[in-house]
Amino acid sequence: MLRMIIADWQDEAHYCRMADLDGSAWAWEFLRRNPGYQQAWQAFMQTWRALETAYGRPPNRDFCAWKNDPRAWVRAEEGSAGDCRIDQDKVLIECAFGARWGFHKFPPDPADDGAALEGRISWRSREAPRRRISPDQAGTTDPVGQVLMRFDLDLPLREQFEQAKRELQMLQRQRQRDEGMEMRHIRGMAPRLAREARMLDALAAGVEQAQVRNLGGEEVVEAATRRSREGYLELPWLPA
Repeated sequence: MLRMIIADWQDEAHYCRMADLDGSAWAWEFLRRNPGYQQAWQAFMQTWRALETAYGRPPNRDFCAWKNDPRAWVRAEEGSAGDCRIDQDKVLIECAFGARWGFHKFPPDPADDGAALEGRISWRSREAPRRRISPDQAGTTDPVGQVLMRFDLDLPLREQFEQAKRELQMLQRQRQRDEGMEMRHIRGMAPRLAREARMLDALAAGVEQAQVRNLGGEEVVEAATRRSREGYLELPWLPA
């Protein structure tokens, strides 16, 4: 699959300038580096331009004819319709496309670096990350980023909550200092996000994976790939 080159991975200054991006813009930076999105957008635009050739562009579009063309719709069950308006069992292709990738408005070109900054993309709301870990999840707990605590329900809870708060604050500082734990807020994550974006650009430019791993480490490359596939969806909702 041909990958679009978003930026010159050797230009360190470009990635330094990304440090002030907000969560919405970071989400777009990773989505537009996703080869699957790039390919899907090309296919979408091919259909869209064919419809414009047949029925015109606003304000002269023949929308009655447009909406009767089966190319302008997809079946609602073919993808997540999100909050798109469904006409019988059909969803307009532009809304279905956005719902599939997690945003509202018209699908932006992957080459458009200002889509989020200029308000031409807005992210669909999603459930907040889980904050509570149930006992049956103890085996999958992240030993650095998560902790399990027990409370005595036959004793007053207020004092236990206050004690737990103090212990958690101390443990949080300790793991930041000793374990290198990174807080999940956009400003603190920015250097790592920039490294991940750079690794994706290097791969898109045809740099061998082994060389890319030498630049950023295998863990960073794997994290970058996950971020471009689906992890980008949490970025707009993280604290600044």
